[in-house]
Order: sequence, then structure tokens, then C-alpha cells
Amino acid sequence: MSQSVEAAGAILYRSRQDFRGWMKFSDDGRPPAGTSPRAALDDLELCLVHRPKYDDWSWPKGKLENRETHMHAALREVGEETGQIARLGPYLTDVEYPLESEGRRSSSRGGRLKHIRYWMATPAGEDRAERQRTLMGPIHKPRVKEVDQIRWVSVQTARGLLTHHSDRAVLAAFIDRVDEGALNARQFIIVRHGKAVPRKEWTGRDADRPITPKGAAASYALARELVVFAPDLALSSPWVRCVQTLRPYTDEANMHLTTAGCLTESAFKRNPTQAVKWMDDQMADLLSLGDRTAMVCMHRPVLGGIFEHLRGLCNSKGMAKRLPEGSPFMPTGSAIVLSLTGDPAHPSIIDVQKVTPIVY
Repeated sequence: MSQSVEAAGAILYRSRQDFRGWMKFSDDGRPPAGTSPRAALDDLELCLVHRPKYDDWSWPKGKLENRETHMHAALREVGEETGQIARLGPYLTDVEYPLESEGRRSSSRGGRLKHIRYWMATPAGEDRAERQRTLMGPIHKPRVKEVDQIRWVSVQTARGLLTHHSDRAVLAAFIDRVDEGALNARQFIIVRHGKAVPRKEWTGRDADRPITPKGAAASYALARELVVFAPDLALSSPWVRCVQTLRPYTDEANMHLTTAGCLTESAFKRNPTQAVKWMDDQMADLLSLGDRTAMVCMHRPVLGGIFEHLRGLCNSKGMAKRLPEGSPFMPTGSAIVLSLTGDPAHPSIIDVQKVTPIVY
């Protein structure tokens, strides 16, 4: 038996009066030079829930269901406890305490532990929410027996209202992320295509080599995970195995898929600089053209050159180490989510999350 009960949750936040980012300070939606990121805290509202069973105020969270990842559970629990369809952003932190201490003001010792992982999250908006409902699966309405009050409060009010020390520690992690510029972060998702038919078994063109049934299952499961980030743009190498990997998402979400020839294995071998420049252009667009999330599917040989370039954009050596250095870099049918901040011409990676779907 596992020694811990796994759970997940999020700090769901929004700008006051549907206020988006830094529009208060500048016409282009970006903070003026020299402005502290923490100044934006005054414009935020955080969502707290009251649990009548424990008579406490806490962040929306809950236990993982059978065959569910932490990030999928985080989004589902936010929906079920607040009624809000959200999308996840940078990872925050995790907390752990004895299960017997659930809802108590002081902790007991011994027994099984409850382990909770937390993310930043924002309301998805109607267009994104409609796409997410198709892929996410059922999200039930809040049940009064579990949550009887929902409040949007300032950061300062949240600090005083939260019942438990562990929840205040999560708030501290949120503020640290704000200091890194996470309120203006854009998510860029890099996908490695699903398991493809082996080259030695394929007699056609390499560009037409498809994914296997196992690869198709992983691609479907991956779509269920990537929905938590609600991608707005789908990009891919034009080769069949990459396009097929994103199809479960784009078809269900009724999204257009754009291909980039520079991402094929042969094009990258001829001119790797072109693929790197393409990536720089995509990141610059994300940071300058509004609040969007992009995902791109590519091949193993391309990943090596792209990751080598991206390591130089990480905000710390520790962050750079999260990007794999050796082949095969990522399992087939998996993804890495980058959180980008900074000036479009000089992006900075403040978070790297690995996404591995559960196939059963």
C-alpha cells in the first residue's frame, strides 16, 4: 500500500474586474521598464473555498482518481470545487502532512501522509472552456457538502483568511512565482511524436511512416493531459507521425494544425539553424501577440538541437538541467511544457514541466 494519499490543487487567480495583466500601466499590455512584477499583486483576486466538514478556508484541491495524473486532478478539482473551468500555468510547489491532520489547525504525527501538488491557474474563458470540456471529461458542479462558500479575495486577505500553515506556504510559493514574472508567462508545449512503425518494417517514404496503435493510444492519452494547459495554437512537423500525434487534440477541439517544414528530420539535418530560428520566432510571437499557449510536435533528432538552444534561455542552471541532454531526450508520446517570460527578443524560461500520459 502507498504510504501517501496523492492529491492536487491550484491557486486560481484573476485580475480585478476582468482586468488583464498590465493594461493598467501600458497600452501594449506589458509592464513599463523598471516596474516590479510584485506590484501586480495589488490587482489580483485569489479564489478560496470553505469546507464545512472542517470549517476551514483553503485552496481548491482534492484526491487523485484512479488512473489520473496530478495535473489532470488539479484542473478537475478546481472545476468541481469552484465551478470554474481553468487552465494551468507554472508549477508552484508541493506540501505533505499526516492524513489525520486534515482540517485541523495543528498537525499530528505518524500514519499515512497526504501529498498535494499545486499549480498556478487562471479562468479559461468561454472559448477555451468549450474546447476543454470536449477533451477533459466530466467536471461535476460543486457539492455543498464539500464546499459551501467560494470567495475571491486580495492576496493580503487570503493570507489572513487561510486556516492552515501549509496553505500559506503555497501562497508564498505563488508570490515567488510572481516575482519571476509568472503572471505574464506564456506556455510553450514541446511534444515528441507517438511511437511510430519501425524504419526497418516500413517500405514507403520516411515522411509517411505512421504511428502504431500503441502510439495512437499514447497520443489520445496525451491530449487528455495537454488540455489542462488549453493550447490555442497547434504546430507540427508535416511528417505523418507528428501530425497524427496531435490529431486527437486538434480534431476534438476543432483546431487548425499548422505545419513547419524546417522541423522535419531531413530539413533539420541540412539546416539546424533554421529550426532554431523558427523556435525563436514562435517564442517571440507568444510573448508579444497576446495571452496564448502553443504546442509543437517534432522528432527526436530535432529535439536535441532545440533543447541545446533552450538551455541557454533558462533562468537558472537548475532549470536548464530539467531539459534532457541525451538521446532520446523524451519518451515517445510525451511532452515538456515551458513557461516563458521576458521581452520577446530575450525570452526567459522560468519553469519546465514534464507531461507523461497514462495509457491503459
